[in-house]
Amino acid sequence: MEGLEQENQLLKEEIAIMQAKMDEMAATQTQVDELAELVRTLRAAQNQPPPPPPVSTQAEANPSIIFGGTSPFSTPQQTTPEGRL
Repeated sequence: MEGLEQENQLLKEEIAIMQAKMDEMAATQTQVDELAELVRTLRAAQNQPPPPPPVSTQAEANPSIIFGGTSPFSTPQQTTPEGRL
């Protein structure tokens, strides 16, 4: 009879170990599921079309509008004082 009680105790210990392992596996599966969702989210974000280029305004497209038709970088005209040539 004592042999059966020992075997019963060993089986109970094995069941407890297996239950602990199953709990660990369930926690690991939860982490895997969370990572898989993160990967899906990242893929969806990467697969979106790029935003359209910004639309330029007329002033940006034509600098003469801003500067009144003259270039701010034009070279100055040199003049000589009257009577000197």
